[in-house]
Amino acid sequence: MKKYFTIILIGIMAVLLGLSTWQMVKLHAKLHEKIETMNLVISRYEAKALFVDNHLSTVKEYTGSEIIARRILSAVYENSLQYDLPPDLILAVIKVESEFNPRAYSSAGAIGLMQIMPVTGIYVGRSLGYSIKNEDDLYNIERNIKIGVVFLKECIDRLGEQRGLGYYYAGRHAQHYNRYTMKIAAAKELWATDVSSLTYSVQ
Repeated sequence: MKKYFTIILIGIMAVLLGLSTWQMVKLHAKLHEKIETMNLVISRYEAKALFVDNHLSTVKEYTGSEIIARRILSAVYENSLQYDLPPDLILAVIKVESEFNPRAYSSAGAIGLMQIMPVTGIYVGRSLGYSIKNEDDLYNIERNIKIGVVFLKECIDRLGEQRGLGYYYAGRHAQHYNRYTMKIAAAKELWATDVSSLTYSVQ
């Protein structure tokens, strides 16, 4: 009887030990996952800080304000990652479209850093959950860049980079604006030395 009791007890202890070990393995895996996530967040923060610092002086020359320059660069970095567009391309579009002037307003009615037409702002803004009620809503730095990047991404995905850039600038008359794409290519050279692709991204 004692022999069977001992065997049963050993079996119960083995099961309990197995369950305990399984729980420890699960706990270790979750802890490892959290540490990896934390490291990724830290790495992305450091990468973003590096990107901003590397280009701050150049953008500040246009804006005259370090605060505005940092907001622009931060928005460019975040949106380049989110929408998979090279940051040098986004910076080039902003350079050509507005010379980094958040209050830019064209004779055609285009607004802000990425020169968003109000009808485009309303259309794209609605898809992003923005309520664009008037022109002032499109002067916001972060909102203007996000709407511009989303629209640019849509154009490029549909038409390819060259024709997409032309469409971003001129709509259905894009075929007549090769000069615009040449300006973009020239502006990209400002950033080509270290931002020719998503150099600062963390995968």
